[in-house]
Amino acid sequence: MIESLGEWKRTHYSKELNTKMDGNTVITMGWVRALRGGGKIKFIQLADRMGTVQVTAKADNVDAELMKIIDSLGREYVIAVKGTVKPNKEAPDGLEIIPQDIRILNIAESPLPLEVVTKKTPAELPTRLDSRFMDLRKPEIAAIFDIKDAVTSSVRNFFEKNGFIEIHTPKLLAEASEGGAEVFKVKYFDRNAYLAQSPQFYKQIMMSTGFDKVYEIAPAFRAEKSRTSRHVAEIIMLDIELAFINSVEDVMGITEKMMAEIVEFVSKTEKKSLEILKKEIQIPKLPFPRITMEEAKELLKKRGLRYSPDAELDTAGERTLGEIIKEKFGHDFVFLTDFPWKEAKFYHMKNENNPKVTHRCDLIYKGVETATISLREHRYQVLMKQAKEMGVDPKKIEFYLNSFRYGMPPHGGAGIGIDRIVQQMLELPNIQEAVLFPRTPDRLSP
Repeated sequence: MIESLGEWKRTHYSKELNTKMDGNTVITMGWVRALRGGGKIKFIQLADRMGTVQVTAKADNVDAELMKIIDSLGREYVIAVKGTVKPNKEAPDGLEIIPQDIRILNIAESPLPLEVVTKKTPAELPTRLDSRFMDLRKPEIAAIFDIKDAVTSSVRNFFEKNGFIEIHTPKLLAEASEGGAEVFKVKYFDRNAYLAQSPQFYKQIMMSTGFDKVYEIAPAFRAEKSRTSRHVAEIIMLDIELAFINSVEDVMGITEKMMAEIVEFVSKTEKKSLEILKKEIQIPKLPFPRITMEEAKELLKKRGLRYSPDAELDTAGERTLGEIIKEKFGHDFVFLTDFPWKEAKFYHMKNENNPKVTHRCDLIYKGVETATISLREHRYQVLMKQAKEMGVDPKKIEFYLNSFRYGMPPHGGAGIGIDRIVQQMLELPNIQEAVLFPRTPDRLSP
């Protein structure tokens, strides 16, 4: 029953077919999404990566042996169809394929573990993730990842045309890059190693090499036991670093231009996916609003949220700030600047005019922090002093500190969550929806 493709090769995906191809012989391949009809006329809804096409078999123009093959098909069987394109106003997209031959490439067991056609009451997220291979066959789920692909494509386009170089840094580290307990420890031959929380040390080292504008799209690992709608343990991060800059505004400027270009690119290239998801996205105006942490806390106080001078905003504060900015400026984005020094990393640069704050900001997108940006401390002696004051053992990060001893230019950078960008752009209820195979404290499979 199961056949090989033999000499057959796909000539077209479903959405590459059009009515001008009337009478052309084509080969298309995919999954049997639905079967209808009976007796003298049968319909196959054939699904592939781009959509679906109708295959129509009538007893008066298809031989009896082929009708028997169609009778043997089940939902989600994998098949290849050779046939003739025929315009038909009643068919989806105004055309159908009249089959000349069908090859069954594989079968699907019944019942299916998950319905591919979403019903009025969709399956719960854990159930869907358990059978993610089926879940991803749904057009509305596939659309999320078509859009995510567009996001990363636009990121690469943006940075390449702005003179950045893509780098690839280690994900197995001798020491935790961000410090703290939120790291995954793994066995590395005869010693311990840590999964990278970010490429922080390495992208800064690159600034001392002459590669003064770099970016990386790669996984990062956070051992936070967070069970929230915006946390996963393995994330896709966009990291950038640039040298010979005057202030943190230089990094903010490149970040806001990138974000505006991402949204514009998705809106232009992913019309079909956005239509499937019933989403309209607003292209943001430049520049994005800026607000200091102190100003934000004053605004939030009026909404009943109070924070100490040295505290960062929590989830409720970010969400409410996003609402305030939307009301005041009609904007989905805001830069939250001048973070308290007490919450700084040792590699951040202290604001010399106001030692209580650091040259750091967050980019809030629809009420969720999606990027952390800072000016780095590039002066070796100051960096050593800050490391010791914050309890960081210089000997453990000597490889990193050495790069500051022999000519490190002023620099800064950003860590930007790709998954969160997609979640917020599409207003997904859970970040796991924007991750192919999410990892959480409760999920390590599939």
